[in-house]
Amino acid sequence: MNILIVGSLAYDDLETEAGEARNSLGGSGTFAGIAAAFHAGRLFEEGGVPPVGIVCAVGEDFSDSDRELLSKMGLDLQGVETIQGGRTFRWHGRYEGDMGQAITIETQQNVLDGYEPKVPVAWWAPRVLFLANNHPSIQSQVLDQCEGAKFTALDSMNLWIDIAFGELSNVLRRVDLAILNDMEVRMIAKDENLIRAGESIRTGHALTGGLEGGSGPSILVIKKGEHGCVALTDHGLLTLPAFPTSEIVDPTGCGDSFAGTLLTFLSESENLIPTQDELHNALVHATVTASFTLSDFGTGGLTGLERGEYHARLDAYRRMVGLI
Repeated sequence: MNILIVGSLAYDDLETEAGEARNSLGGSGTFAGIAAAFHAGRLFEEGGVPPVGIVCAVGEDFSDSDRELLSKMGLDLQGVETIQGGRTFRWHGRYEGDMGQAITIETQQNVLDGYEPKVPVAWWAPRVLFLANNHPSIQSQVLDQCEGAKFTALDSMNLWIDIAFGELSNVLRRVDLAILNDMEVRMIAKDENLIRAGESIRTGHALTGGLEGGSGPSILVIKKGEHGCVALTDHGLLTLPAFPTSEIVDPTGCGDSFAGTLLTFLSESENLIPTQDELHNALVHATVTASFTLSDFGTGGLTGLERGEYHARLDAYRRMVGLI
């Protein structure tokens, strides 16, 4: 398996300034997987093995049409377990104002309550393993199963910082790359200076056990919403703005599609030790892909994306940041 994503497949009820959507296909695994498959498509030959695999649990209510859609996009669903008699994870959220933060109205864990991912044996040594947002103890269990993974990355959230910081610290020390937003970085480090806070996570100083506990991830990517992103590495700092767009319909999944795209391009790095130029290129593609995600409700901005449309925006963004 080239890229293995352990995350959720879900149904969302969404409310934004642009309108509402009910039972919209969502989940971290869905957005990261579709974005990864879109970019990995050139590696996928008709009739061959899809380069992106998903591990998750769904209920009996997960529709055949959504399975077909994900498969058609280039995702391998062998790792998706259907729980008999169960219902798929559901989230109801609303966005207001600048839509920078979601307001959760209701969360139904359903089949994910107590679920422990089981990675197919054939997938225990993926080229890239992405642990989408989940309890850090679950992320650690997946790392134990996938000891052969060549490059590992995770996403997290403020809830785990509040209630499971020790476990989160441990798993941050086990991955090569972490993707966090600016608020989460400041929460972990207890420091309002974003760069200093990020570096204290990379060194391990801000994690449970401090420097004696060991270093954190060698690469830290910090999402800043409409203000773009920052990446901290052993070789220095990279920063990029967001792609400016007035087509903001639904921000759900932007961070996950950003992550899926980023890791797809990093998977092509020789020896999986990305140079600053390779990381910069991956961040450019991740930023542009995320800008399409928010242009429609749910996955519509990605599933309807044409390659010509994508490359036109990519060229426009590259001109904007002075790359061409």
